Amino acid sequence: MADPWKRKEVIGDATLYLGDCLEILPTLPKVDAVITDPPYGVATHGKHLSTIALANGEPAGQALGFAGITKAQAVEYAASWTQKAERWVVFTCEWKYAHALDEAGLLVRLGIWRKPDGAPQFTGDRPGTGWEAVAVCHRTGRKRWNGGGKHAFWIHAKAQNDSGHPTGKPLGLFSDFVGDFTDRGESVLDPFMGSGTTGVACMNLGRKFIGIEIEPKYFDIACRRIEDAQRQKRMFA
Repeated sequence: MADPWKRKEVIGDATLYLGDCLEILPTLPKVDAVITDPPYGVATHGKHLSTIALANGEPAGQALGFAGITKAQAVEYAASWTQKAERWVVFTCEWKYAHALDEAGLLVRLGIWRKPDGAPQFTGDRPGTGWEAVAVCHRTGRKRWNGGGKHAFWIHAKAQNDSGHPTGKPLGLFSDFVGDFTDRGESVLDPFMGSGTTGVACMNLGRKFIGIEIEPKYFDIACRRIEDAQRQKRMFA
């Protein structure tokens, strides 16, 4: 039986797969946690397509290279991740999908990523948003995290994103997720790896990493960034 991935790279404590996460995920062993940034919801995704297409002068349907996800897909993904993870599942999500995750019995807490440099409300007729939702999920059973009694509230500027991905998230944000929800030496899976920000955070903080990405361009960026993170870590060790 052929492997479900098109390419596999092992870089120190990181194992990276090029391919479709829906096909690859069932073949992987259990992990300690899933930390990821899946595509936006369909409606929000369309807005991002239009904005990026306008800036780049390209057709809107090709601007990101990947599709948005529906509410049902978000629940399906989260359910499969909680089965794969021994501990936490943490992911940025469409805030409108949080209720569906809660109804499915998956949501432990809805967190907030506050963006101090988020875009204002340009029409001026209503408040701007300035934040994104963070779904914090866990399989049934005992829970433990490293944050003590602090709130599920993280502040990081969007400008910290230098990943080369149009919807990439700040390294500081995902470093907080890795540090708050996992312990040193544990394994973290990112089924929507993009350009590898979760993997870089894992390398910096001494976690094992498994990443899956369907787009070759971003897969190559992730390989370089994770290799650079490991090289810098060895240099300072």
